[in-house]
Amino acid sequence: MYTAYFDCPFGAAGDMLLGALIDAGLNVEQWKQELAKIDLPEGSFSVRPEKLLRCGVHSTKLHVFLTAEEAHEHDHGHSHHDHGHSHHDHAEHPHRGLSEILRIIEQSSIKAGAKKLAARIFTRLGVAEAKVHGVMPDDVHFHEVGAVDAIVDIVGFAIAYDLMGIQKCIVSALPVGCGTTASMHGEFPVPGPATLELIRESRAPLAQTPIDYECLTPTGAAILTTIADRFGSQPDMSAIDAIGYGAGSLNPAAHPNVCRVVIGQSMPKKGSEKSAPSSRYRSELVAVVECNFDDLSPQVISYTTEKLLAEGALDVFVTACTMKKGRSGHMLTVICRMADQLRVKEILLAETSTLGVRSHVTERLIAEREMKKVELNSDDDDIQSVRVKIGKDLDGNIINVQPEFEDCASYARATGTPLKEVISAAATRARNGREKNV
Repeated sequence: MYTAYFDCPFGAAGDMLLGALIDAGLNVEQWKQELAKIDLPEGSFSVRPEKLLRCGVHSTKLHVFLTAEEAHEHDHGHSHHDHGHSHHDHAEHPHRGLSEILRIIEQSSIKAGAKKLAARIFTRLGVAEAKVHGVMPDDVHFHEVGAVDAIVDIVGFAIAYDLMGIQKCIVSALPVGCGTTASMHGEFPVPGPATLELIRESRAPLAQTPIDYECLTPTGAAILTTIADRFGSQPDMSAIDAIGYGAGSLNPAAHPNVCRVVIGQSMPKKGSEKSAPSSRYRSELVAVVECNFDDLSPQVISYTTEKLLAEGALDVFVTACTMKKGRSGHMLTVICRMADQLRVKEILLAETSTLGVRSHVTERLIAEREMKKVELNSDDDDIQSVRVKIGKDLDGNIINVQPEFEDCASYARATGTPLKEVISAAATRARNGREKNV
Protein backbone atom coordinates (compact mmCIF):
# COMPACT_ATOMS: atom_id res chain seq x y z
CA MET A 1 0.00 0.00 0.00
CA TYR A 2 1.38 3.44 -0.98
CA THR A 3 1.73 5.11 2.40
CA ALA A 4 2.76 8.57 3.58
CA TYR A 5 4.20 9.30 7.00
CA PHE A 6 4.02 12.97 7.99
CA ASP A 7 6.73 13.61 10.56
CA CYS A 8 6.07 16.99 12.21
CA PRO A 9 8.47 17.42 15.17
CA PHE A 10 8.43 21.21 14.75
CA GLY A 11 4.79 21.68 13.78
CA ALA A 12 3.00 22.17 10.49
CA ALA A 13 0.98 24.63 8.43
CA GLY A 14 -0.90 24.15 5.17
CA ASP A 15 1.83 25.62 2.98
CA MET A 16 4.48 23.53 4.77
CA LEU A 17 2.59 20.31 4.13
CA LEU A 18 2.17 21.29 0.48
CA GLY A 19 5.87 22.17 0.29
CA ALA A 20 6.75 18.72 1.62
CA LEU A 21 4.74 16.99 -1.12
CA ILE A 22 6.32 19.21 -3.79
CA ASP A 23 9.76 18.41 -2.36
CA ALA A 24 8.90 14.70 -2.46
CA GLY A 25 8.46 14.80 -6.21
CA LEU A 26 4.97 16.14 -6.94
CA ASN A 27 4.52 17.01 -10.62
CA VAL A 28 4.27 20.78 -10.09
CA GLU A 29 3.07 21.65 -13.58
CA GLN A 30 0.26 19.11 -13.43
CA TRP A 31 -0.59 20.35 -9.93
CA LYS A 32 -0.77 23.97 -11.15
CA GLN A 33 -3.07 22.94 -14.00
CA GLU A 34 -5.45 21.34 -11.50
CA LEU A 35 -5.11 24.29 -9.12
CA ALA A 36 -6.29 26.63 -11.88
CA LYS A 37 -9.57 24.69 -12.00
CA ILE A 38 -10.65 26.00 -8.58
CA ASP A 39 -13.86 27.98 -9.01
CA LEU A 40 -12.33 31.35 -8.06
CA PRO A 41 -12.09 34.53 -10.16
CA GLU A 42 -9.17 34.43 -12.57
CA GLY A 43 -6.06 35.99 -11.08
CA SER A 44 -7.13 35.53 -7.45
CA PHE A 45 -3.80 33.99 -6.57
CA SER A 46 -0.49 32.71 -7.89
CA VAL A 47 1.97 30.19 -6.48
CA ARG A 48 5.74 29.77 -6.54
CA PRO A 49 7.76 26.97 -4.89
CA GLU A 50 11.26 27.94 -3.70
CA LYS A 51 14.16 25.66 -2.77
CA LEU A 52 16.00 26.79 0.34
CA LEU A 53 17.90 25.60 3.41
CA ARG A 54 16.59 25.31 6.95
CA CYS A 55 19.42 24.56 9.40
CA GLY A 56 21.27 22.89 6.54
CA VAL A 57 18.24 20.83 5.46
CA HIS A 58 17.33 21.24 1.80
CA SER A 59 13.60 21.93 1.69
CA THR A 60 10.81 23.59 -0.32
CA LYS A 61 8.98 26.75 0.71
CA LEU A 62 5.68 27.33 -1.09
CA HIS A 63 4.84 31.00 -1.66
CA VAL A 64 1.24 31.86 -2.38
CA PHE A 65 0.53 35.38 -3.59
CA LEU A 66 -3.00 36.69 -3.26
CA THR A 67 -4.10 39.32 -5.74
CA ALA A 68 -7.38 40.28 -4.10
CA GLU A 69 -8.01 43.81 -2.81
CA GLU A 70 -6.02 43.11 0.34
CA ALA A 71 -3.18 41.44 -1.59
CA HIS A 72 -0.26 40.11 0.42
CA GLU A 73 2.15 37.23 0.29
CA HIS A 74 0.64 34.19 1.95
CA ASP A 75 3.41 33.39 4.39
CA HIS A 76 1.84 32.01 7.53
CA GLY A 77 4.23 29.06 7.90
CA HIS A 78 4.25 29.33 11.68
CA SER A 79 2.13 32.37 12.44
CA HIS A 80 -1.51 32.13 13.46
CA HIS A 81 -4.28 33.24 11.08
CA ASP A 82 -7.69 33.14 12.70
CA HIS A 83 -9.59 32.80 9.41
CA GLY A 84 -12.85 31.63 10.91
CA HIS A 85 -15.26 33.82 12.84
CA SER A 86 -18.97 34.17 13.44
CA HIS A 87 -21.20 36.21 11.17
CA HIS A 88 -21.15 39.09 13.68
CA ASP A 89 -17.38 39.63 13.36
CA HIS A 90 -15.81 42.01 10.83
CA ALA A 91 -19.07 42.53 8.97
CA GLU A 92 -17.55 45.54 7.19
CA HIS A 93 -15.08 43.33 5.29
CA PRO A 94 -15.93 40.97 2.42
CA HIS A 95 -16.25 37.42 3.67
CA ARG A 96 -17.21 33.93 2.57
CA GLY A 97 -19.23 31.47 4.61
CA LEU A 98 -18.34 27.83 5.03
CA SER A 99 -21.28 26.75 2.85
CA GLU A 100 -20.10 29.07 0.06
CA ILE A 101 -16.57 27.68 0.25
CA LEU A 102 -17.93 24.14 0.06
CA ARG A 103 -19.95 25.25 -2.99
CA ILE A 104 -16.77 26.63 -4.58
CA ILE A 105 -15.08 23.27 -4.03
CA GLU A 106 -18.04 21.36 -5.43
CA GLN A 107 -18.24 23.57 -8.56
CA SER A 108 -14.51 23.32 -9.24
CA SER A 109 -13.54 20.95 -12.04
CA ILE A 110 -10.78 19.29 -10.04
CA LYS A 111 -10.65 15.50 -9.70
CA ALA A 112 -13.31 13.81 -7.58
CA GLY A 113 -10.84 12.41 -5.01
CA ALA A 114 -9.29 15.82 -4.39
CA LYS A 115 -12.71 17.46 -4.25
CA LYS A 116 -13.95 15.01 -1.63
CA LEU A 117 -10.82 15.36 0.52
CA ALA A 118 -10.85 19.18 0.36
CA ALA A 119 -14.50 19.26 1.42
CA ARG A 120 -13.76 16.94 4.37
CA ILE A 121 -10.85 19.11 5.54
CA PHE A 122 -12.77 22.37 5.22
CA THR A 123 -15.79 20.90 6.99
CA ARG A 124 -13.60 19.71 9.88
CA LEU A 125 -12.02 23.17 10.14
CA GLY A 126 -15.43 24.88 9.99
CA VAL A 127 -16.93 22.63 12.67
CA ALA A 128 -13.98 23.35 14.98
CA GLU A 129 -14.24 27.10 14.39
CA ALA A 130 -18.00 26.96 15.01
CA LYS A 131 -17.55 25.23 18.34
CA VAL A 132 -14.91 27.76 19.39
CA HIS A 133 -17.15 30.72 18.51
CA GLY A 134 -20.34 29.16 19.82
CA VAL A 135 -22.20 29.25 16.50
CA MET A 136 -23.50 26.77 13.95
CA PRO A 137 -21.05 25.70 11.19
CA ASP A 138 -23.04 27.60 8.54
CA ASP A 139 -22.50 30.78 10.57
CA VAL A 140 -18.72 30.49 10.38
CA HIS A 141 -17.33 33.00 7.89
CA PHE A 142 -13.85 33.55 6.49
CA HIS A 143 -12.86 37.09 5.58
CA GLU A 144 -12.09 37.50 1.88
CA VAL A 145 -8.29 37.14 1.98
CA GLY A 146 -8.46 34.48 4.67
CA ALA A 147 -10.91 32.50 2.57
CA VAL A 148 -8.66 32.48 -0.50
CA ASP A 149 -5.73 31.75 1.81
CA ALA A 150 -7.36 28.66 3.21
CA ILE A 151 -8.83 27.53 -0.12
CA VAL A 152 -5.42 27.53 -1.80
CA ASP A 153 -3.84 25.68 1.14
CA ILE A 154 -6.55 23.07 1.62
CA VAL A 155 -7.68 22.47 -1.96
CA GLY A 156 -4.07 22.70 -3.15
CA PHE A 157 -3.03 20.06 -0.63
CA ALA A 158 -5.96 17.80 -1.54
CA ILE A 159 -5.03 18.01 -5.25
CA ALA A 160 -1.38 17.19 -4.48
CA TYR A 161 -2.31 14.32 -2.15
CA ASP A 162 -4.61 12.84 -4.80
CA LEU A 163 -2.07 13.28 -7.62
CA MET A 164 0.59 11.41 -5.65
CA GLY A 165 -1.74 8.44 -5.24
CA ILE A 166 -1.29 8.16 -1.46
CA GLN A 167 -3.53 5.41 -0.08
CA LYS A 168 -2.77 5.54 3.63
CA CYS A 169 -1.41 8.15 6.02
CA ILE A 170 0.23 8.02 9.44
CA VAL A 171 0.95 11.25 11.32
CA SER A 172 3.44 11.74 14.15
CA ALA A 173 2.51 13.19 17.52
CA LEU A 174 1.84 16.91 17.08
CA PRO A 175 3.73 19.70 18.83
CA VAL A 176 1.84 22.95 19.29
CA GLY A 177 4.46 25.28 20.78
CA CYS A 178 3.94 27.53 23.77
CA GLY A 179 3.44 31.17 24.73
CA THR A 180 0.67 33.32 23.25
CA THR A 181 -0.42 34.27 19.76
CA ALA A 182 -2.28 37.28 18.38
CA SER A 183 -5.64 36.87 16.69
CA MET A 184 -8.45 39.17 15.60
CA HIS A 185 -10.00 38.55 19.02
CA GLY A 186 -6.87 39.44 21.02
CA GLU A 187 -4.08 37.40 22.61
CA PHE A 188 -4.69 33.68 23.07
CA PRO A 189 -2.50 31.01 24.65
CA VAL A 190 -0.85 28.57 22.27
CA PRO A 191 -2.32 26.44 20.80
CA GLY A 192 -5.10 28.60 19.42
CA PRO A 193 -8.69 27.58 20.23
CA ALA A 194 -9.50 26.05 16.83
CA THR A 195 -6.24 24.09 16.71
CA LEU A 196 -6.84 22.74 20.20
CA GLU A 197 -10.39 21.70 19.30
CA LEU A 198 -9.16 19.86 16.19
CA ILE A 199 -6.63 17.97 18.30
CA ARG A 200 -9.26 17.10 20.90
CA GLU A 201 -11.80 15.91 18.37
CA SER A 202 -9.31 13.68 16.51
CA ARG A 203 -7.69 12.30 19.69
CA ALA A 204 -4.30 13.23 18.20
CA PRO A 205 -1.37 12.81 20.63
CA LEU A 206 0.60 15.91 21.63
CA ALA A 207 4.39 16.10 21.67
CA GLN A 208 6.10 18.28 24.26
CA THR A 209 8.39 20.90 22.74
CA PRO A 210 10.14 24.05 24.00
CA ILE A 211 9.27 26.00 20.82
CA ASP A 212 8.11 29.41 22.06
CA TYR A 213 5.61 30.23 19.31
CA GLU A 214 2.57 28.66 17.67
CA CYS A 215 3.99 25.92 15.46
CA LEU A 216 0.74 24.17 14.47
CA THR A 217 -1.80 26.33 12.65
CA PRO A 218 -5.54 25.58 12.38
CA THR A 219 -5.17 24.82 8.67
CA GLY A 220 -2.25 22.46 9.29
CA ALA A 221 -4.15 20.75 12.12
CA ALA A 222 -7.30 20.40 9.96
CA ILE A 223 -5.33 18.75 7.15
CA LEU A 224 -3.39 16.34 9.35
CA THR A 225 -6.31 15.27 11.53
CA THR A 226 -8.39 14.57 8.40
CA ILE A 227 -5.85 12.51 6.45
CA ALA A 228 -4.46 10.52 9.40
CA ASP A 229 -5.47 6.86 9.46
CA ARG A 230 -3.64 6.73 12.75
CA PHE A 231 -1.17 8.74 14.83
CA GLY A 232 2.12 7.34 16.04
CA SER A 233 5.54 6.23 14.92
CA GLN A 234 6.99 5.62 11.47
CA PRO A 235 5.27 2.59 9.89
CA ASP A 236 7.17 -0.42 8.55
CA MET A 237 7.97 0.09 4.88
CA SER A 238 9.32 -2.47 2.47
CA ALA A 239 10.79 0.41 0.44
CA ILE A 240 10.96 4.21 0.68
CA ASP A 241 10.14 5.88 -2.62
CA ALA A 242 10.34 9.58 -1.75
CA ILE A 243 11.19 12.01 1.05
CA GLY A 244 10.17 15.66 1.13
CA TYR A 245 10.75 18.61 3.46
CA GLY A 246 8.34 21.55 3.59
CA ALA A 247 9.66 24.80 5.07
CA GLY A 248 7.85 27.34 7.21
CA SER A 249 8.36 31.08 7.12
CA LEU A 250 10.48 31.42 10.23
CA ASN A 251 14.10 30.30 10.21
CA PRO A 252 15.19 29.79 13.84
CA ALA A 253 18.78 28.80 14.54
CA ALA A 254 17.90 26.12 17.10
CA HIS A 255 16.02 23.73 14.81
CA PRO A 256 15.05 23.22 11.15
CA ASN A 257 11.59 24.73 10.80
CA VAL A 258 10.30 22.00 8.50
CA CYS A 259 7.85 19.13 8.38
CA ARG A 260 8.80 15.94 6.60
CA VAL A 261 6.91 13.40 4.53
CA VAL A 262 8.21 9.88 3.90
CA ILE A 263 6.39 8.00 1.16
CA GLY A 264 6.81 4.33 0.40
CA GLN A 265 5.40 0.85 0.21
CA SER A 266 3.85 -0.14 3.52
CA MET A 267 3.29 -3.88 3.48
CA PRO A 268 3.51 -6.30 6.41
CA LYS A 269 6.42 -8.69 6.15
CA LYS A 270 5.57 -12.36 5.79
CA GLY A 271 4.71 -13.77 9.17
CA SER A 272 4.38 -10.33 10.82
CA GLU A 273 0.77 -9.57 9.95
CA LYS A 274 -0.15 -9.54 13.62
CA SER A 275 2.08 -6.52 14.25
CA ALA A 276 0.98 -4.58 11.17
CA PRO A 277 -1.11 -1.42 11.74
CA SER A 278 -4.78 -2.28 12.00
CA SER A 279 -7.19 -1.03 9.37
CA ARG A 280 -10.22 -2.13 11.44
CA TYR A 281 -9.60 -0.09 14.57
CA ARG A 282 -8.40 3.36 15.53
CA SER A 283 -4.96 3.64 17.10
CA GLU A 284 -3.86 6.14 19.73
CA LEU A 285 -0.98 6.78 22.10
CA VAL A 286 -1.71 6.64 25.83
CA ALA A 287 0.35 6.97 29.01
CA VAL A 288 0.65 4.20 31.59
CA VAL A 289 1.40 5.50 35.10
CA GLU A 290 2.25 3.12 37.95
CA CYS A 291 3.29 3.13 41.59
CA ASN A 292 3.74 0.55 44.39
CA PHE A 293 2.96 0.65 48.11
CA ASP A 294 2.80 -1.83 50.99
CA ASP A 295 1.52 0.44 53.75
CA LEU A 296 -1.75 1.83 52.41
CA SER A 297 -5.30 1.00 53.50
CA PRO A 298 -7.46 -0.69 50.82
CA GLN A 299 -10.10 1.97 51.48
CA VAL A 300 -7.64 4.70 50.52
CA ILE A 301 -6.72 2.73 47.40
CA SER A 302 -10.42 2.50 46.50
CA TYR A 303 -10.91 6.23 47.10
CA THR A 304 -7.90 7.07 44.93
CA THR A 305 -9.15 4.80 42.17
CA GLU A 306 -12.53 6.53 42.14
CA LYS A 307 -10.89 9.97 42.12
CA LEU A 308 -8.63 9.07 39.20
CA LEU A 309 -11.61 7.84 37.15
CA ALA A 310 -13.53 11.01 38.01
CA GLU A 311 -10.54 13.06 36.81
CA GLY A 312 -10.68 11.39 33.38
CA ALA A 313 -8.42 8.34 33.67
CA LEU A 314 -9.21 5.79 30.97
CA ASP A 315 -8.70 2.81 33.27
CA VAL A 316 -7.40 2.11 36.78
CA PHE A 317 -6.59 -1.30 38.26
CA VAL A 318 -4.78 -2.74 41.26
CA THR A 319 -2.44 -5.74 41.18
CA ALA A 320 -1.34 -7.63 44.27
CA CYS A 321 2.44 -8.00 44.52
CA THR A 322 5.16 -9.05 46.97
CA MET A 323 7.54 -6.25 47.87
CA LYS A 324 10.84 -6.09 49.78
CA LYS A 325 11.24 -8.14 52.96
CA GLY A 326 8.36 -10.31 51.79
CA ARG A 327 5.72 -7.69 52.52
CA SER A 328 2.41 -7.93 50.67
CA GLY A 329 1.74 -4.85 48.60
CA HIS A 330 -0.21 -3.42 45.69
CA MET A 331 0.70 -1.91 42.34
CA LEU A 332 -1.73 0.76 41.14
CA THR A 333 -1.78 1.17 37.36
CA VAL A 334 -3.45 4.08 35.58
CA ILE A 335 -4.02 4.32 31.82
CA CYS A 336 -4.65 7.91 30.77
CA ARG A 337 -4.48 10.31 27.86
CA MET A 338 -1.11 11.88 27.19
CA ALA A 339 -2.38 15.31 28.23
CA ASP A 340 -3.57 13.95 31.62
CA GLN A 341 -0.28 12.29 32.57
CA LEU A 342 1.02 15.03 34.89
CA ARG A 343 -2.32 15.40 36.68
CA VAL A 344 -2.48 11.64 37.31
CA LYS A 345 1.03 11.64 38.79
CA GLU A 346 0.15 14.53 41.08
CA ILE A 347 -2.96 12.71 42.34
CA LEU A 348 -0.99 9.54 43.07
CA LEU A 349 1.65 11.45 45.02
CA ALA A 350 -0.97 13.41 46.95
CA GLU A 351 -3.46 10.62 47.73
CA THR A 352 -1.27 7.55 48.27
CA SER A 353 1.80 6.75 50.38
CA THR A 354 4.09 6.31 47.38
CA LEU A 355 7.16 8.52 47.11
CA GLY A 356 7.58 8.09 43.37
CA VAL A 357 5.67 7.21 40.23
CA ARG A 358 6.84 5.89 36.88
CA SER A 359 5.31 6.13 33.44
CA HIS A 360 5.72 5.08 29.84
CA VAL A 361 3.92 5.68 26.57
CA THR A 362 2.25 2.87 24.66
CA GLU A 363 -0.07 2.44 21.70
CA ARG A 364 -3.54 0.93 21.91
CA LEU A 365 -6.17 -0.11 19.41
CA ILE A 366 -9.65 1.02 20.36
CA ALA A 367 -13.12 0.16 19.17
CA GLU A 368 -15.55 2.96 18.39
CA ARG A 369 -17.99 3.17 21.29
CA GLU A 370 -21.54 4.36 21.69
CA MET A 371 -24.18 4.06 24.40
CA LYS A 372 -27.66 2.92 23.42
CA LYS A 373 -30.89 2.27 25.30
CA VAL A 374 -32.91 -0.89 24.75
CA GLU A 375 -36.53 -1.28 25.79
CA LEU A 376 -37.48 -4.36 27.80
CA ASN A 377 -41.03 -5.50 28.55
CA SER A 378 -42.16 -4.14 31.89
CA ASP A 379 -45.34 -2.84 33.51
CA ASP A 380 -43.33 -0.08 35.18
CA ASP A 381 -42.60 2.76 32.73
CA ASP A 382 -39.71 3.98 34.89
CA ILE A 383 -37.64 0.82 34.46
CA GLN A 384 -38.20 -0.18 30.84
CA SER A 385 -34.85 1.13 29.53
CA VAL A 386 -31.48 -0.54 29.97
CA ARG A 387 -28.33 1.14 28.72
CA VAL A 388 -26.00 -0.93 26.55
CA LYS A 389 -22.44 -0.09 25.55
CA ILE A 390 -21.79 -1.09 21.92
CA GLY A 391 -18.32 -1.46 20.41
CA LYS A 392 -17.80 -1.24 16.64
CA ASP A 393 -14.91 -1.36 14.21
CA LEU A 394 -14.24 1.49 11.76
CA ASP A 395 -16.56 -0.13 9.20
CA GLY A 396 -19.46 -0.05 11.68
CA ASN A 397 -19.47 -3.79 12.41
CA ILE A 398 -20.56 -4.62 15.98
CA ILE A 399 -17.75 -6.43 17.81
CA ASN A 400 -18.97 -6.19 21.40
CA VAL A 401 -22.23 -5.58 23.28
CA GLN A 402 -22.17 -5.01 27.03
CA PRO A 403 -25.34 -4.08 28.98
CA GLU A 404 -24.77 -1.77 31.95
CA PHE A 405 -24.79 -3.98 35.03
CA GLU A 406 -26.49 -1.53 37.41
CA ASP A 407 -29.34 -0.93 34.94
CA CYS A 408 -29.84 -4.67 34.53
CA ALA A 409 -29.66 -5.24 38.29
CA SER A 410 -32.26 -2.51 38.94
CA TYR A 411 -34.57 -4.04 36.33
CA ALA A 412 -34.10 -7.52 37.78
CA ARG A 413 -34.87 -6.34 41.33
CA ALA A 414 -37.96 -4.41 40.25
CA THR A 415 -39.46 -7.12 38.05
CA GLY A 416 -38.25 -10.28 39.73
CA THR A 417 -36.66 -11.42 36.47
CA PRO A 418 -33.41 -13.38 36.89
CA LEU A 419 -30.45 -11.07 36.32
CA LYS A 420 -28.82 -13.35 33.74
CA GLU A 421 -32.01 -13.26 31.65
CA VAL A 422 -32.13 -9.45 31.76
CA ILE A 423 -28.49 -9.22 30.62
CA SER A 424 -29.09 -11.72 27.82
CA ALA A 425 -32.28 -10.00 26.63
CA ALA A 426 -30.67 -6.56 26.63
CA ALA A 427 -27.66 -7.80 24.64
CA THR A 428 -29.88 -9.60 22.13
CA ARG A 429 -32.07 -6.54 21.54
CA ALA A 430 -28.97 -4.35 21.08
CA ARG A 431 -27.48 -6.77 18.54
CA ASN A 432 -30.77 -6.87 16.66
CA GLY A 433 -30.80 -3.09 16.36
CA ARG A 434 -33.73 -2.48 18.71
CA GLU A 435 -32.12 0.39 20.56
CA LYS A 436 -32.13 4.17 20.80
CA ASN A 437 -29.31 6.68 21.13
CA VAL A 438 -28.71 7.86 24.69
